[in-house]
Amino acid sequence: MKKLLFNVVSIFSLVGLLGCASGPSTDDHGYSSPAMVRVAQKARKTGNLDAAINFYNRAISIEADNAEAYLGLAEVYIDKNLLDGASEYIKKAESLNCSLSRSSYLKAKISLLSGDVKKAEELFLKSGSVDAKNALGAIYDEKEEHKKAQEMYKQVISIDPNYIDAYNNMGLSLLLCERYKEAIFYLENACSLPEANVTYRSNLALAYGLSGNVSKARAVYAEDFEGDELEEKVAYIQDLLASKRRNVFK
Repeated sequence: MKKLLFNVVSIFSLVGLLGCASGPSTDDHGYSSPAMVRVAQKARKTGNLDAAINFYNRAISIEADNAEAYLGLAEVYIDKNLLDGASEYIKKAESLNCSLSRSSYLKAKISLLSGDVKKAEELFLKSGSVDAKNALGAIYDEKEEHKKAQEMYKQVISIDPNYIDAYNNMGLSLLLCERYKEAIFYLENACSLPEANVTYRSNLALAYGLSGNVSKARAVYAEDFEGDELEEKVAYIQDLLASKRRNVFK
């Protein structure tokens, strides 16, 4: 259910993000440790993980006690599935009195990737952040506890009305309950946000298709696909509908 965005980051575009800093915690180019962390976060969001690691390490070289930089490195190591390394960075950040909400969230992600869903759930609950609530929703959906999942997504949206994955996950959860009209509402909201990409639009097309509106599904798919690829997508929707009808009459 989750997105994975891969975009190209030009190193020249990073210059404007850094800004000059005042005070002692700067490198020989005048960049501060927090500025390096901000650039690292931008690099990670665009999928440039090696650049993110480089900038987080530069932040630490400027300010050795920057807990945010260690947590950032933990996030990137989780992205790269280097879980032991991520755990070590979290320990270091916690020794520097980092945000326990964030460290609990990252430890929960490690537990989830390690297959310990129960421990992950406990840590997500301990974190209480919007990211943790969204992740809890996904866990509940996996356990077919859709009502609990949907409550989590609603909480996330009430806290952050622009949290695209909560709209997306809510829509998919409602699809699993065959509540197509409501699912379309939330998926349309996801697709209206600036970060929306082909994954979100494909989920919306699927919802339209399962609701029986194949022409609308085709129109949404056509934003990203054409030719034979578009026809394959539409044919898949039609096969799903046919299977659904057969099950109704069994």
